[in-house]
Amino acid sequence: MKILMVTRETQADRRYGLGRSLAPLVDEFQRRNIVVDYACQDDLGVRAMAWQRKLQRLLSGLFSPFNTDTDFPILIHVILERLNMGRLAARIAARHEHTHVHCHDPIIAAGFSFFSRFHPRLNARWGVTEHGFGCYTDAIHADGVRMGSRMLNWLRRWEARTLSAASWVVSPTRSALEQVAVGLKVAPVPTTWRHIYHARPMLNHYSREEARRRLGWQDDVLYILGIGRIAPVKQFPMLIEACARLKKQTDIQLMILGAGEHDSLQAMGKQQGLARDILFGSTDDVGLFLCAADLYVSTSASESFGLANLEAMAAGLAVLCTAVGGVPEVVGDGAQLVAPEPEALAGAMQQLLDDPELRQAIAQKGLRRAEAWPDIAEIADNYEKIYQ
Repeated sequence: MKILMVTRETQADRRYGLGRSLAPLVDEFQRRNIVVDYACQDDLGVRAMAWQRKLQRLLSGLFSPFNTDTDFPILIHVILERLNMGRLAARIAARHEHTHVHCHDPIIAAGFSFFSRFHPRLNARWGVTEHGFGCYTDAIHADGVRMGSRMLNWLRRWEARTLSAASWVVSPTRSALEQVAVGLKVAPVPTTWRHIYHARPMLNHYSREEARRRLGWQDDVLYILGIGRIAPVKQFPMLIEACARLKKQTDIQLMILGAGEHDSLQAMGKQQGLARDILFGSTDDVGLFLCAADLYVSTSASESFGLANLEAMAAGLAVLCTAVGGVPEVVGDGAQLVAPEPEALAGAMQQLLDDPELRQAIAQKGLRRAEAWPDIAEIADNYEKIYQ
């Protein structure tokens, strides 16, 4: 067995994106002497990127007269970027004789399926992971790509056809898989569709004192930690608004770990009256920050799994999450769940910050749930089953 994993991410995205959940799986397969290669945008050559940009300009010009209820320039960029990765995957798989190609995006899979026709000796099974809570078409729309109803329906049909041709379809939770089927009007759920959880995270652990010393954090300040790429779906503005409603502002510090443009969030914090500037950062050692913080908060509008939530539980940190998507399935009783709106969020945060014993009780429940979570060996077994 020789596997090619394909995503549209860059190497920089892998710190908080799919690469973070895929890395332990790749390592486990390699321990089993199974070859796993990983292709991402950084593997596209200069010529491939140049042709992608030229084609994007051409198609954007052709569709510009119809630019009414659909933002064609952005949508065309989204589609071409992923089709280009599918083309690259077909070339790599043919050259290196991969037996399995795992596309972490249905449009990448559609591109791989199409371009495979130009490699007659390529004989690889392929499948898709749907990482969102719901079909990928709806996720693109929710992430800010404006589309009219006709375009949405066309893309959903294309996505459904792609998944029907795949050897396997995977989602990270049962509820996410069911939501994909609902969004694409697929009933019943095919037997080739499976849910496979992300594995129990492996983190570096520190005492609170040691973690704070390394980070230079103050002992007399309560630190609230949010994690994730800075994108609309993470709803960091709502987290900032909720923090602005908290009492004793001078004793509270908000820290956001995630890549992206954060100047607007910093400006919002000042506008909302936060007593302290928001701290932003990125790291390869998320355990250090989790062990140093007092409260982890996720304000996502949607999550198919929520790996950072499970990481916070595994670190023994009190966890507060919006009750969205697959989050309740993953956290169970190991986190406090709240409606995704600022007033409810602020109320729950204030209660937890005011009550150290309550924080500790929630943290212990979360830790027990994380310790009982499937490890990477069990998760790799599940993937081997679908590949075989």
